Amino acid sequence: MTVDAIYNAKHPYQATISEIRELNGAGSQKDTRHVIIYLGEEGPQYVPGDSLGILPRNNPELVQRVIDWLGAKADESVDLPKGGGTLPLSEALQCLEISKVPKNLLQPLSAHTNDEVLRKLADPTEKELLTAYCDGRDLCDILAVCRPGALSAQELVDGLKPLLPRLYSIASSPRAHPGEVHLTVGVVTWESHGRLREGVASSYLGRRSCSGSKVEVFVHHSKNFGLPEDPATDIIMVGPGTGIAPFRAFLEERRIVGGSGRNWLFFGDQHSATDYLYHEEMASLQQEGILHRVDLAFSRDQGHKVYVQHRMLERGAELWRWIQGGAIFYVCGDALRMAKDVDAALHQVVQEHGGMSHEDAVVFVKQLKKDKRYLRDVYAV
Repeated sequence: MTVDAIYNAKHPYQATISEIRELNGAGSQKDTRHVIIYLGEEGPQYVPGDSLGILPRNNPELVQRVIDWLGAKADESVDLPKGGGTLPLSEALQCLEISKVPKNLLQPLSAHTNDEVLRKLADPTEKELLTAYCDGRDLCDILAVCRPGALSAQELVDGLKPLLPRLYSIASSPRAHPGEVHLTVGVVTWESHGRLREGVASSYLGRRSCSGSKVEVFVHHSKNFGLPEDPATDIIMVGPGTGIAPFRAFLEERRIVGGSGRNWLFFGDQHSATDYLYHEEMASLQQEGILHRVDLAFSRDQGHKVYVQHRMLERGAELWRWIQGGAIFYVCGDALRMAKDVDAALHQVVQEHGGMSHEDAVVFVKQLKKDKRYLRDVYAV
């Protein structure tokens, strides 16, 4: 058994954050952090294309709000669900899902509220109302309209689910950074129902952690998103925003391994002056001849929006030549919008520059996927 096989979501490795730095420039509307985590010699092993699982912890302010509602003591012992052991209440709430509406608690809480909507939610037939109500709300929103202390600490904990791990695309090559793993973390915040909300894992890593902080991690090995075995194979990488993470790892690996394979990057974000992540590193890779081509799309640098899929269409003839020459096409980032638009652009490039019908282009792209020449690492943001 390999060293990293020991570690998983149930048995994570306790690593140490060694550095966190901001990647966006002053005035940016984005908050992206480069997080370096020290694994040491005993930590899990990874290769470019893998993801790092993070077991995040909830914001202590939210945890305290729940404890205050309960009227309990932070050190009161509670039993975790599914035989998870016994912990002080404050520690238990750190690792339970409180950033969403706990549906298991709606029935018992409905008896302790004057909120008519919340009472209706206890009816299992009100599925559409439940979905709409839960959107953008969390446990604290529900407790705020219920009688304080209506449930005991144990009753509340029994109705909560464990906080699930979050996966981040690894942004480093272990050859370039022995004993370390690097992440590109976009800190997520938004307004909803009169409160500022934040992403559980991104705020945990990017804002509430610092050098020396301990973090529980494991490696999620990718079966379908890695560099080709032959370093002579060309690669095309489409990774706007934090989607650049695995491609930084790819380029670091190729810099060390060598080979004649060419590397083409499509990157985009809001503004070139503040949001070109790893700009200096990419410039150095270009100067060294590692990064052969870069096409940039900064959506708000001009009057009309420009995204990576637009750059793909502009470079369609060249893109088609690379694909015809055996290049592997990679996409990383937002699954809901970007990845769909990039997929549509790829089909259009194949159809127009390959001289195919729409139907034949669909078949061609399906074959690319089957041959593992169209690989995606996409996620909801």
